[in-house]
Amino acid sequence: MKVLLAVDGSDASMSAVAATAALALPPDSSIVVVTVIPDSFAPEGSHWPNVIRMDPPTDRERVRADVRDRLLAIADRLRSGTTTVDIGVLEGRPATEIVTEAARSAADLIVVGARGLSAVRRLLIGSVSSEVVDHAPCPVLIARHGAVERIILATDGSPGAAEATRFVAESGLFDEAEIHVLSVADPGMPWWSGISPLDGATSMELYEDAVEHAQGRARQAADEAAAELRELRVVQTSAVPEGDVVSAILEAAASDRTDLIVVGARNMGTLHRWLVGSVSRSIVHLADASVLVVRSRTEPAPRKEATTVGTA
Repeated sequence: MKVLLAVDGSDASMSAVAATAALALPPDSSIVVVTVIPDSFAPEGSHWPNVIRMDPPTDRERVRADVRDRLLAIADRLRSGTTTVDIGVLEGRPATEIVTEAARSAADLIVVGARGLSAVRRLLIGSVSSEVVDHAPCPVLIARHGAVERIILATDGSPGAAEATRFVAESGLFDEAEIHVLSVADPGMPWWSGISPLDGATSMELYEDAVEHAQGRARQAADEAAAELRELRVVQTSAVPEGDVVSAILEAAASDRTDLIVVGARNMGTLHRWLVGSVSRSIVHLADASVLVVRSRTEPAPRKEATTVGTA
């Protein structure tokens, strides 16, 4: 298991460090702890001291040395057993460099912290973590807490949800966690409203059939996911009969005092994601728990070498 842990010196990124330490990494795993020193000030820039190109080279080297020392301290905290820990100092735009480094190193998982923004501000301006989720070549864990003991795996039977289930089952990261498999019946909008009474009666019956079918799909999706996770500690399998999918997941997470919500990533175009959103994007923005968004790993793309990585 190759883990890319991105930190920026903030309290939020320290939650990412704690979450990484809590993962049940398989033997001979590797962690690379990276940070990005921005070329210039940007709203999504890191908490490390900002250095612009006009500063003397000695100032940049001083900042790099300071950042390296902090990364070495984090590496010492994460080192255990057969897990190797390296560090890397990147320069440029944080989200872009994190995604590019993950592709270059063929990472199996990216771990980042979630900035403590209000829900409204997160929805309006996004963040480094949400941009990494949109473009990452592998699963992304957005850490809001250090614990990963209680997990909700949200499934709808889609290919994306199946990918998330497979990752939980095969990664070995959650072998010690308690898992609640949750599915929500989503029949869609009641399209029968607003038409004539005669047609409305027939349409109501059709909608009721759609609800029943959606409930059956939800139960089947939950049961199939639980069966795939049979080697792990599945403590609950449930299918919510009907309701808003995001609200149902968030309510279940609050009730369970969930540490981590696992969802699949839908393959939507960028424009559609921004206009309509998706379950995974909404959960990322609104959840109080940490969120793991699972997508298939893509092949690494060639890049101009701009990384300093060394053994901690």
